[in-house]
Amino acid sequence: MGITIYDATKLNTFRKFRLISGVSGLGNPIEKVGILDWEFFIKEEGQFIKGEFVLSSLMFAKDNPDYILESVMELVNCGVSGLAVKNVYYNELPQEVVRFSNENDFPIFIFDNSAYFEDIITEVMDKIRFAGNYELLETKVDILIKKQLDKVTVKEIAYEINSSFKDAFFSVYIKSRQYADDHQIIAILEQIKKFGSLNLYSTAMKYRGGILLILTAEKIDSGELDPMVKVLFETLPIDPEAFYVGIGNSHKDLSALNTGINESLYAEITSEVTTIGMKKFSEIGLYSVVLPYKDDIWMRSFYEGLTIPIKNYDEKYNTELFETAIIYIEKDGNIIDTANALFIHKNTVRYRLEKIKEILDMDSGFYEQLAIAMKIHNVQSLK
Repeated sequence: MGITIYDATKLNTFRKFRLISGVSGLGNPIEKVGILDWEFFIKEEGQFIKGEFVLSSLMFAKDNPDYILESVMELVNCGVSGLAVKNVYYNELPQEVVRFSNENDFPIFIFDNSAYFEDIITEVMDKIRFAGNYELLETKVDILIKKQLDKVTVKEIAYEINSSFKDAFFSVYIKSRQYADDHQIIAILEQIKKFGSLNLYSTAMKYRGGILLILTAEKIDSGELDPMVKVLFETLPIDPEAFYVGIGNSHKDLSALNTGINESLYAEITSEVTTIGMKKFSEIGLYSVVLPYKDDIWMRSFYEGLTIPIKNYDEKYNTELFETAIIYIEKDGNIIDTANALFIHKNTVRYRLEKIKEILDMDSGFYEQLAIAMKIHNVQSLK
């Protein structure tokens, strides 16, 4: 994964860059950085590539401003993402260049002698490598949790993620309550790194729109997990209240890393469904069974077999049976709590539940089956 020009504008070397045109192209990706000087006259094929951000003093055009438009047009044709001009010869560019830049969403910056080409290239490429490393780590986690791997392979991939991992571990997955894009997530990870929140034996990475933390130690005894989690969130440079948090069980060996990561992911989803900010896997009950199989064809068949008849009845007779079922399970089958939540009489709740039983032609195991169906519904609602 590269970075965008907008991301680059936040770097130290870009502090004195002045955008003169092409603002609509700030989302253009940067894959590498190149320099344009006398190369403009050589015109060799492949000189500049798609996604390249180009630096230039426009030395080749110092005596002929007409060359500037020609060079910018050539860069756009090559798929270059943007241009930064050092103001050695030009502090402003011709209007036809500005116009062409705006029309083609091609950002052009002017910067002064306080920034050096070498420093700009180094900082941008470091940022790109940093972002790319997270993409690689995400791929490794996907392999861990989506493939059927033996314990030896799981452990090998664990050490590829962090060669300093110790044996015992637990994982934590956090996701912002407000939407956060990849670059916002990486900014949080950079803060975690900057504040030294994790030791050498632990790792933080971007994963599926959130942040996955894997914390390891020589051993984690029973009863140590809660204090360790407490210390962790006292150390992280984030407000836990702004995130949904899932905490996996502690495990004695890295060969169970795939299981531990899934536990934290499932716990976080349950946190979202229940709107409770922090959930441990050991607390999520039926969700620990529903979530691993939520996309299974048999689970979907079971879910649709129970929910579609209820929804069809509601639609036909303008009733609220399905909402009653959701709240009834949310209130753990308590009739009075369900009635209070829906602002209806408890006998109305009883009548609606009997109607659901009648529609489904079900009596034995009614609550258990309805609970599974409603929990699947809650999970599906997050998509």
